Amino acid sequence: MRTVLIALAALFLLIEPRAASAQNRQCLHDQLETQANRGRREKALDLAEDINRAQGLARRFTRPGQGAYKPLDQLTNIPEAPEGFRVQLHTDGFTYSFSIKDTRDPCGYAVFSDQSLDIYEAVPSSRTGARSKLLTQE
Repeated sequence: MRTVLIALAALFLLIEPRAASAQNRQCLHDQLETQANRGRREKALDLAEDINRAQGLARRFTRPGQGAYKPLDQLTNIPEAPEGFRVQLHTDGFTYSFSIKDTRDPCGYAVFSDQSLDIYEAVPSSRTGARSKLLTQE
């Protein structure tokens, strides 16, 4: 019993500093967002629209029954990700999903979408709660 209490106390001491530091971190895309970071974020949102548009074109020019959606490197007219952002796109040909994550943001800002064409922006959940919002709707 004593060992369990010591283990729980140690676990509590390890978890609490992380929670406090998570609450004290300065997010790059909150109400204090700089003009430079706003520009990077807006380029990420534009990139999401460009990916959805390119996937729509790929689908339009593919025969029914064939996988229409393409990997990122096969899409045309897609600009580079904004500086500090990383793009991941997954497709099986019949569906796709992607995320565009800001690797510089300690809060983990991301944009994501799929074949529904809805674009979301969010930060990961934490003890203070997740923040996400739908930006577009078909």
